[in-house]
Amino acid sequence: MSLTTNQSSSPWIQKVDEKEKLKDEIRGEVISEMKNKKRRKFFTCCFLKLLIVVLILGGITAVIAKTGLVDIPVFSKLFYKTPSPERMVSVNPDEEKKFEDVLAQKLEEQIGSKAEGQQEVALEFNEEELTSFIKSLESTNDYPFTNAQVSVTPEAIEIFGQLKDLNQTFLTVALKPEITDGNLKITFEKIKIGNLSLPAVLGNLLVNRLLKDQISSAEDVISKNGTLESIDLLDGKIIFHGEINTSDFSK
Repeated sequence: MSLTTNQSSSPWIQKVDEKEKLKDEIRGEVISEMKNKKRRKFFTCCFLKLLIVVLILGGITAVIAKTGLVDIPVFSKLFYKTPSPERMVSVNPDEEKKFEDVLAQKLEEQIGSKAEGQQEVALEFNEEELTSFIKSLESTNDYPFTNAQVSVTPEAIEIFGQLKDLNQTFLTVALKPEITDGNLKITFEKIKIGNLSLPAVLGNLLVNRLLKDQISSAEDVISKNGTLESIDLLDGKIIFHGEINTSDFSK
């Protein structure tokens, strides 16, 4: 009777099998971990991209909401507040007058019975008169403002009003006029659409679009009658200093 040996039951073979199983388990765990890392990396990357897109869109939406151009649910309540001017200036509609008419009246008062020739003049306009000038233009088709007003501080002249075609949108422009070499120069201190502040460099574009005709008209009226030398901004009023040839004005 022969004796058979079960090799699979050999301790050495069992150890080898256990080592192979352990290697397979470790290999499987490593592969599984690598796959998990790739998944996490993929989902993390997608989440970051989605977050960036959401932030960009949210930022753009917040900017639009700040202007008041569009009423955006939630965003408008968070980012938009109805603007207000530096201070309220009101005028009687019956007292609204054109700039040219008031200027001519003030020049006549300055000149009076003085002898003909070069005369120094100081023309003062308070913010009620300036507001009256700007309101007298609101009925014209090409004028952009409605419910506009002008306030004056030593730092700047502020024009505030609603845009006619977008009557829920307010425009605030703070500008400082100066006389340089006999020419009127305007420096912009502040430009805002709704609650959104814009770069002051956009001032020239804004003037060309909204205020060019009015500024040109004022310059033409003054230059026809004399020469501007300086402008003073005080609290509530503006004073133009210059010279006028009374003989030319009286003709």
